[in-house]
Formats: sequence, structure tokens, C-alpha cells
Amino acid sequence: MHASAISPHPQRRRLATAWAAIALVATACGSTAPSTSSAPAGSTAPSQAAPSTAEASPSLVAITPAPVGAVGPNGGSVVRWFIGLGAGAQPQQIAAERTFADTFNNSQKEIYLSTEIEDNKVAKDILQTQIAAGNPPDIIGPVGVEGLNLFRDQLLDLSSLVQSQNFDLSKVDPKLVDFWKMGTGGAMIGVPYAVYPSYLWYNKALFDEAKLPYPPTKIGDTYRGKPWDMNALQDLAMKLTVDKNGNDATSPSFDANNVVQWGFDMQYTDNSPIAESTLFGANLPIAADGKTADIPAPLSTGAHWWYDGVWKGHFIPTNTQVNSDLLSKGSEFASGNLAMMEGHTWFTCCVWPAAPAKPVVKDFGWAVPPAYNGTTTAKLHADTFSIMKGSKHPDLAFKALAAMVDSNELLVDYGAFAANADKRQSFIDAIDAQFEGIKLDWSVPETTLGYPDIPNHQGYVPNYGKAKAALQAFWNKYRTQDGLDVDAELNTLKSTLQSIYDGGGA
Repeated sequence: MHASAISPHPQRRRLATAWAAIALVATACGSTAPSTSSAPAGSTAPSQAAPSTAEASPSLVAITPAPVGAVGPNGGSVVRWFIGLGAGAQPQQIAAERTFADTFNNSQKEIYLSTEIEDNKVAKDILQTQIAAGNPPDIIGPVGVEGLNLFRDQLLDLSSLVQSQNFDLSKVDPKLVDFWKMGTGGAMIGVPYAVYPSYLWYNKALFDEAKLPYPPTKIGDTYRGKPWDMNALQDLAMKLTVDKNGNDATSPSFDANNVVQWGFDMQYTDNSPIAESTLFGANLPIAADGKTADIPAPLSTGAHWWYDGVWKGHFIPTNTQVNSDLLSKGSEFASGNLAMMEGHTWFTCCVWPAAPAKPVVKDFGWAVPPAYNGTTTAKLHADTFSIMKGSKHPDLAFKALAAMVDSNELLVDYGAFAANADKRQSFIDAIDAQFEGIKLDWSVPETTLGYPDIPNHQGYVPNYGKAKAALQAFWNKYRTQDGLDVDAELNTLKSTLQSIYDGGGA
């Protein structure tokens, strides 16, 4: 698996500077926003991955894991908290995590929470070594879906602990509880914690210039008297796609070879056709038996729609155009030349360029994703804490985990929109302060949380790293090659994935 698949994401790191400036605990990245992986080998164009704005990794001192049965200074049993698979290893986060552990340890004498904070580049390997040696930690996290894919069979089903310890899920949408039932046999391998819902971001100035109303903010609303669906999105995107002479893509005079403004894209998807196809429904390229490659209808429909949008409708930029100066070399929305894009709450880090550069997009809004065949799907990124099957203290580990989830300070530190509706205000206040003068409609992300993609687009398939690379190669083709036979490419993809699932593949 690519190391970047579980890396903390640079987009959210920029929030640390912004939030520090408003006297909040500095936030950094989570583990499920776009990775910085490059295009797969053999690709012919730059990747549509996120720009690298990462801070230097902190210098971490190696910690010898406590022996089994160890007792901490407070007299409590040692519970080991392993950090680094996703967020958590940035300087501001380390300070907050250690402060949390100290406060927790001083508050009771049953548990001594020991933090093991590893650099993200090596955390995966260190954890695998500990598991092989029979000395795994108790708790891992925060970590996202892709990070958990590596250790799926090593994670404890938390369902019984949720019940026995009366873990309160009353303020969490049941769909977000079901979201984490992605372990072997439907095991609940995480609890709802940090969520990053997706929705449409739009440049108000471009809508105003075209004299077009803003897109809907409520599921089920219409747009200009018609259903807000994928057809409406395409029509709107074409009207907002403009050539150098000012003709939009619906005009017979439109010059597709000289586009200067595009109507729509899904920015920072880690080159994933699964992510892009969630507009047409949640899907993974695998059958219900967990071993047979499949091309589900949303993936097929989505691939055709995106290919046609790039090469026929021209309202979606090609990969070459994405990486051009017109679209700020991959920072499309911030360039001011992309009217709409689907993104997540963590994208608040990247609407504006990093200082000292001045923002081009002065005002923006949020809208709900369009429906397809009457169903709305909003892809979800999420982070959680999990407990290893090898934990010698699962009951105590869950008590510590519950305290982590309950901590407002950790939520702010991780820059997280909380799954628990009662814990979102700190994040909302921080972002509102960051974008002073812009009215953000928080009902939009709160609404789209109720429409997550289950199965998740980052969900587990066999031989995950190789499968992801094959999917990225397919994405690269329909974003870079005109004249493609999409159905033939989908058939090839299916065969390639089957070989990978069977244990082969390049």
C-alpha cells in the first residue's frame, strides 16, 4: 500500500496557522483527505493530488512500549495509545495529546494512558512490527478508513463494549454508526468521531457574473424549477464554462480549445474514480462475496459522465488543464477559474492560498450535492479511534477511548467536524473566524452527513494498495486521453482488479 494512503493531509495542515492566529489550539490534518500520492507509474500527466504544504515532521523520540501488565505512576494499568497512522504527529497536536494524557492520568487511578507518537512515514511499519512481536498497542488513532484497511483483521469489534459501557451515541446519526461497521463480517472497528462531510463549493462572483441563481442548500429543493440532479448540475456547469471570447459551453461559437473558466470538478480526490462516481451512488469495485471484481452501475455511469464532461461537454478540465497556470497548478477552486467543485469540510484550508498570497476567490458558498435517480450521496471522510484485538485491557482501553472522543480540546486540535452534533461549535466558530465577512451555511454539511457513501469510497478491497493503483491508472486514462472506449477500459479494469484480488497484479 502506498505510504501516502494513510498520510496526514497537507490541506488541513494550513489550518494550524490560521487557527493559531485566532488564539485557538492549532489544528492540523486528519487522515482521510486527499493524499499526496503521485500518479501511478506509466501515467502521462501530472496527478490531481493536493499541493504539498506540509510542515516539517517533528523530531520524535522513540518510545519503548511498556511491558504487558505494567503499572503506571498513578497506579493504573498501562494502556498504550499509538499515534501516527493518520493525524496526531504534528507539533501542535503532540502537545495537545500529551496534555490530554496527563490530565486523564491525574483524574483517576485505574488507567495510565501512555502515548506512543510515531512519525507518519514509519508508523505503519512500527505497528506491524509490534503486532508480529505479540506486543501491539491498545488504542490506535486518530486514523481514517484507508489507514484501517491495513489492519482490518487486527481490530477489535467494539459493539459489545459500546453496549456494556453505555457509550452514548444518541447525538450521532445512526448512519455514522453504521459507517464504521466495515470490519471483517461487519465488525464495528471504530466509533463515530471526526467527520468531514462533502458538498458543493461555488464561487459566488462567477454565478453573479453569469446572472445565475446559486445552487440549492436543501436536499429535495429544485433549481430554476427543475429537480436538482446530475442533469441540472451538468447544464449549470456548461453555462459556467467559458472560452477566451466569453462564449459559454452551450453556445455554438464556444471554442473548446481555448477554455479559460470551467464549470465543475471534484478537487483533490486522490485520483480516485470511485470517489468521483459517488455522485451516482455509493460503490466499491467488488461483489458481495468480498473476492470477485465487479464494476457496479455507479462506477460505470460515473466513468462515462466524467469522460464526457471532460472531452465532449468540456465543462470539466482535463488533467493537463488542472495542472496549468489557469487553475493554479492543481489548486483549481482557489484559482478563481472553477465555478463549482465538490469537496469536504477540511477544504477550508485551501479555498485561499497560503499567505502571503492574496485570495482570488473573495466569496464562496456551500450547496448540497445533486441527486441521481432521486438519491443523494455525499462521500464522507472520517477519522476514528480503534482498539487492537491483541489488547490485554480492552475494557480499560475503551474507557480511555471514550474520554478521547469526549474531549473538545482534541477535536479542535485535529480540526474536526464532530460526529456528535453537540460538539461541533468549536470547529464552526474557528472556521467562521477564519472567513470573517463570509456567511457560511453550516446547515449544508450538517445535512450531507445524513447521506454518506456506504460502502465508503476508501473501503477495503483485497490487496488494497495494488487495487488503488489500478483504479488511479484508470482515472488517469479518462482524464488524459480523448477517443477512449470507456466500456473497454472498464472491462480491462475488472480483469486487472480480479488478478489483484486473487493475489497477483502489478
